[in-house]
Amino acid sequence: MTTRPNPQSKAFARYVTTSATKAGFNMSGDGKAKLAEAAGMSEADIAKILNGVFDIPSDPLKPLADALDVGQKELLRAAEVIDDKPARAGTRPISVQLAAQRLGIKSPKNVELFQILVTALVDAEKRR
Repeated sequence: MTTRPNPQSKAFARYVTTSATKAGFNMSGDGKAKLAEAAGMSEADIAKILNGVFDIPSDPLKPLADALDVGQKELLRAAEVIDDKPARAGTRPISVQLAAQRLGIKSPKNVELFQILVTALVDAEKRR
C-alpha cells in the first residue's frame, strides 16, 4: 500500500470516518484500535485509511469481468457476496467480514484484501 494521497483515498477516509462514528467508534479515542480489531485489520492500515493515504485499488475485477463478458457486480453476485434483494426492515446487509468467512477466506491478509476489493467494487458501482 502506498502513502501518496489521492482524491479517492480522501473521499474514502471521510466516508470511513463518518461511518465509524455512526457505528459507535470514537475516532478521537481508542475507537481506531477497536475499529481495527472489529475489521480484522491492522491499526496501521486503519490509520492510513483515516488519513486518506490508503491506496484503493480501482476496479480490480474489471479485467476478469471483461474477459467473461459480465459485470463486476455479477461476479460478486455469483460468489454470493452481494444480492439484489432489498434488505428487510430492521436488518443490515451482510458484512464483508461475514462474506469472507462464508467464502472460506481465513487468512487475515486475504480478508483485508477482500475487504479492500469489495469496498472498491461497491464504490465503483455507486459511480456508474
